[in-house]
Amino acid sequence: MKTSTLTAMRAIYESDPARTRADRELLMKTLGLTDGAESARPADKLVAFEEAAKRLNRTTRTVHLLARRGVLRKAKMPGCVRCAGVLASDLDALLANMVQVETAGEAR
Repeated sequence: MKTSTLTAMRAIYESDPARTRADRELLMKTLGLTDGAESARPADKLVAFEEAAKRLNRTTRTVHLLARRGVLRKAKMPGCVRCAGVLASDLDALLANMVQVETAGEAR
């Protein structure tokens, strides 16, 4: 197939909300549309704003403000128009940083 056809097919498969991430990766790997680096990267979980607020012991408005400032990355849920959350890896990193700051303050 031509490169432009393969590029178009890859774009279609990547944006198809009816397929799961594993299905898309399998299709692209079968068709030879992936270079292998993307499939080695694990999928990052999304955490709802309410759950993130509970874990941070803050309000959902604070979580939205952190996302607006770039402290947390906001991501949309696949296949949804208005559903969004924050990346679990960013939330875990923020929590770890908060714990380090607290322990450093107690050590003084």
